[in-house]
Amino acid sequence: MLPLMMNHPAGFAVFRSGKMEIFSVTDGEVIYEDRCFAPGIPRALLGNSPRHFILPHNILVLRFSNRVVMFDAGNGYYTAPEAGQLQYHLHAAGITPESITDIILTHAHPDHINGLVGTGERLMFPGARIHLSQAEYDFWMSDAPDFSKSKNTVANLLQTQQHIKGILRLLDNQLHLFNSTDALMEGIRPLAAPGHTPGHTLFAINTGEEPFIHMADTCHEDELLFRHPDWGTIFDIDFEQAAQTRRNTLQELADSGQLVFGYHLPAPGFGRVIPEGDGFAWKPQ
Repeated sequence: MLPLMMNHPAGFAVFRSGKMEIFSVTDGEVIYEDRCFAPGIPRALLGNSPRHFILPHNILVLRFSNRVVMFDAGNGYYTAPEAGQLQYHLHAAGITPESITDIILTHAHPDHINGLVGTGERLMFPGARIHLSQAEYDFWMSDAPDFSKSKNTVANLLQTQQHIKGILRLLDNQLHLFNSTDALMEGIRPLAAPGHTPGHTLFAINTGEEPFIHMADTCHEDELLFRHPDWGTIFDIDFEQAAQTRRNTLQELADSGQLVFGYHLPAPGFGRVIPEGDGFAWKPQ
């Protein structure tokens, strides 16, 4: 267990692991319709699952040595006021945008990268190195990305791609592309987890006393996809690959009992994966 230093009602929690401070900072919550999850599954089989899913957006920030490392950047102003609260809560936690040395992107979906750019195309973290997987960059910047394995509409996906392309072009001078075999920095190692997007990446974090895994968008909520990893979401670019990656990842995390951080799981996002029936369950820390 990470020792909790502060759980602040203003939207952040602080933990300590050895000499490292760990912040979980909320960007807010966004409502998604239930059709976004388990596409093609009869609604009756969802049981007591809600008609809408309220997804938190947890931003992980690590402060250690001479670095301040942030994972993902939230929704930006696009979904205000429900989300796009990252800047406010960073300041509440005593973290200035100028102090952030590195931003590691788990993938390039808009709710993870929109917060990098403000109104008027202003860069919100101009001094940070922004790390993104080469596979992710290549896919979204492609002239003809393959959307044939998604359960979303091609029109929606093409619109999303153009949006992502625009943001990545603005960030060009800050981007540092990595491969899944690269060690990004002391104690932070990428783990390729393709399917949700081609370059979707988890991270093994070993800079403190208790290692943990940032599992990014492996599961978007704490019930349905843990119990039924194969049911997936319309946001998965390769639906079948994402389902296999999700099941394999949850099995590995359940077997290891390792501490986990989830981007969309209930704040502050830390917990463990446990086996339950034919699937899994989320046990918050």
